[in-house]
Amino acid sequence: MKFLSIALSSLLLSTAFSVSVYADDEHSGKEIHDENCLNCHKVKHDDKFYTREQLRVKDLKGLGSMVRMCDANLGTSLFDEDMDEITDYLNQSYYKFPKK
Repeated sequence: MKFLSIALSSLLLSTAFSVSVYADDEHSGKEIHDENCLNCHKVKHDDKFYTREQLRVKDLKGLGSMVRMCDANLGTSLFDEDMDEITDYLNQSYYKFPKK
């Protein structure tokens, strides 16, 4: 019984410390974007993809939805906080949508 208790405690502690790959402050939205999004966006479009005239994204909410759609389509399984970081990075760098 004591062994089971120790094993469960160890498992819970290890899970608590691995909540997110990007849980520390070292990874910015740009870094998360570069690691997860550039396979498609850099190869197919380059940075002009985010600044073209006929944007599909019209506001900050739509940008967040698009980031989540990409995550789902690619199966990257990013955490909500990571997707929010990517959305903030893209908005600050390219879109400049007002925050409501």
